[in-house]
Amino acid sequence: METINHTYINALLADAAYVEKLNEADNPGALVTALTGRMTIDLAEFIADNFTVLTQEDNNQDGGSSFDSTVWKGNAGTAYADQVYVSMRGSQ
Repeated sequence: METINHTYINALLADAAYVEKLNEADNPGALVTALTGRMTIDLAEFIADNFTVLTQEDNNQDGGSSFDSTVWKGNAGTAYADQVYVSMRGSQ
């Protein structure tokens, strides 16, 4: 069951990584607001309650390499505390 949970979390964070400017969401409420255009409020709240965006690299707007990634850290006091996740966007 642990493998399924890890796979689901990685897929959820990968989907969230398609939202631009996540690194500007400096509190859980702002993260929920940013994510609700892409996913349900329940999923957005789950992510905001359990993860913080450490950084996001978005090269699509400036003609860069088009490599995009988001680095997440599990929040203290959650099952994901101190775990780091890297989500990469696929082709858009």
